[in-house]
Amino acid sequence: MRKPPISSNTIYHIYNRGVSKRIIFRDESDYKFFMHRIKKFKNQYLVQIVKFCLMSNHYHLLLYTEAKKHNIPMFMKSLQLSYSLHFNKKYDHSGHVFQGTYKSKEITDPIYYNKIIEYIANNPVRKGLVKNAADWPYSG
Repeated sequence: MRKPPISSNTIYHIYNRGVSKRIIFRDESDYKFFMHRIKKFKNQYLVQIVKFCLMSNHYHLLLYTEAKKHNIPMFMKSLQLSYSLHFNKKYDHSGHVFQGTYKSKEITDPIYYNKIIEYIANNPVRKGLVKNAADWPYSG
């Protein structure tokens, strides 16, 4: 099944997880590498990060761009590819790191937008990793 096209001037909830729900962020340096790549590629592809949260076996991104419609797919391709190369080299792993291509959901309803923001922010709280969302160092 082909993905619906990504449009400009739209907010998207984008997420993915490790193959077979495996851990993809094994230590702090993995989280930091991924966050550094987010920062690098957001500038390169003119993508705004509205919200993000990295968990040990998955991630959530809320993205927006006013630029060309292909910016988010190129951002995601660069992000996942660079992290996969990092992970495979660091852990002497071969094969896929992520469970296929990322999933994306267009956010147009303001009520749903607020729910997604809350959902992403509170992911570490729901998993019992922190008591307050603001205490999770791998989100923003």
